Amino acid sequence: MIDLSGHTPLRDSNNYKIFQHPELEGALLKVRVDEPAPNHVWLRYAARRYGNLRQWNREANEYLAALNRGCPEIERLARFMGYAPTSEGPALVVEKLTGPNGDLAPTLKSERDALARGSEARKKLREEFLELLDDLERGRIIVGDMGLENIVRAQERGGKLVIIDGLGERVLLPLTLFSDLAFRKSIERRRQRLFKS
Repeated sequence: MIDLSGHTPLRDSNNYKIFQHPELEGALLKVRVDEPAPNHVWLRYAARRYGNLRQWNREANEYLAALNRGCPEIERLARFMGYAPTSEGPALVVEKLTGPNGDLAPTLKSERDALARGSEARKKLREEFLELLDDLERGRIIVGDMGLENIVRAQERGGKLVIIDGLGERVLLPLTLFSDLAFRKSIERRRQRLFKS
């Protein structure tokens, strides 16, 4: 078990505490801190089996599928490095992506919010986001939770935008997994709605 007592999280959110992995410089420990919704537990097998860790099962499945296809677009994803028990609870081990100053990579949301609406810099940022969507479509990589806070600019990828969270489909019947049309429509909706310049 990895002892995290005395370690301060690098980042906190509603779902996670993110720690520097004490044994691996290029890795983070994402410790899940939320509780599963009790009213849905009996409905879904995954909720009964994995509890609030079921998202990790989806993410691992999607990462493994991209790995199996050998698609170069997998470089648009933070590397999945496994799981680990910690003193704070179960942790997902992921690649540490950084910004120019060596801190955690800035999110697309923070970059967008810092730019004036309609500015050339914001339009360029939107073009980079669309390029990311093109790569995900080409690699047939499903991201069910593509919030702007789940995308970062990583120095480890030459400053490109990278998905750090939200892989896999979150619905019970994942049409985007089986239908090319549903997958393309999903990407197209995100092109239209998610990032407005």
